[in-house]
Amino acid sequence: MKTFAFAASLAVLATSLIVLPAAPARANAFCPVTVSTVMNLAQVGQPSTYGVFLDVDPGDATSVRLRVDSSANRYAVDFNDLTPASQSGARIHRYFTMPVGEKVVAAWIESTGTSPEIRTECPVTRPFQADAPPLSDPRTSAAIDADKRSVLDSFSTRTPLVTPQSFGKFEPRGCTQPYAPPRAINAADPEMPAEASAVHASGSVIVRVDLDETSSPIGGTVVRSSGFAPLDRSALNAALKSTYKTETFACRPIASSYQYAITFKAPQ
Repeated sequence: MKTFAFAASLAVLATSLIVLPAAPARANAFCPVTVSTVMNLAQVGQPSTYGVFLDVDPGDATSVRLRVDSSANRYAVDFNDLTPASQSGARIHRYFTMPVGEKVVAAWIESTGTSPEIRTECPVTRPFQADAPPLSDPRTSAAIDADKRSVLDSFSTRTPLVTPQSFGKFEPRGCTQPYAPPRAINAADPEMPAEASAVHASGSVIVRVDLDETSSPIGGTVVRSSGFAPLDRSALNAALKSTYKTETFACRPIASSYQYAITFKAPQ
């Protein structure tokens, strides 16, 4: 997820604009399982076989449905053999075969649960997209390259393979801006708390706001404190009252995170 920031404007506030590097969405804010990468195994002689690297949060998810699009059809790939992750979570490989001639162009997690019959739909997080633009963050790019190598190295002729279920023709999405970062539409003004004014408190606050695929805030966290709790609470309240446009990825609105940044300046 790309992470950006905005600043509110008040007479008692010094405003600032902070642009932060790209950061992945926290899986547990949206869905307990997310896709790290999808890898075509053609380079190891398996042109119709794909490997997926999944990040699994701590919990009891044992079943996950991966949605896959080719250029012609839509598919669902069910992995029902996940082991509940420990307190530290897990990173796992799973593999599936596409029909001959079909190639994966997009993939994302649709739902997770404790069994194939009991699954909860997830907000769409950043999907795999075969023709996505390159990442600007070299560290994230290097981590994904390492995940791809791991997917290749973990495959063998004894690796279990899942067959996708087809459920219709793929309909290409069209839009004027296929990739766009999350942004603020109407930034709410934070209030200067009376207790902060009384002691001439000041400081900067950064709030991470989690947005679902409909652009609705589903939670917020102070990721950098001012050092004074009333200022932090005021910034958090304003961030959650603001309206946003979530990230667009391959013409698809997806769950994302946005950073609200504000500097409170004590009244003179």
